[in-house]
Amino acid sequence: MLNKEKVIFEDESIDIEFDSRDGEFIAAAFNSLGAIDMLDTGLMNEEQKEVINTIQFQAIAIISESINNIYNEIFDTSTDNTDQL
Repeated sequence: MLNKEKVIFEDESIDIEFDSRDGEFIAAAFNSLGAIDMLDTGLMNEEQKEVINTIQFQAIAIISESINNIYNEIFDTSTDNTDQL
């Protein structure tokens, strides 16, 4: 069962529940970026550099998708005609 997280905005009295998994995904992806941030790619071979690039790409994709999920749960985008901000 998915855990729900209750969010109350200070400037509004809106109660929103969303899957806390998205927050966990964002934290995990951010942690993975932090883990490779200080690595010196100048000392790596091409295969190791490709692993770092893959991790960065995947982490950014996870963060983007999770933020999009949270945004869609907070704001009803079904009536919005634009996909871009």
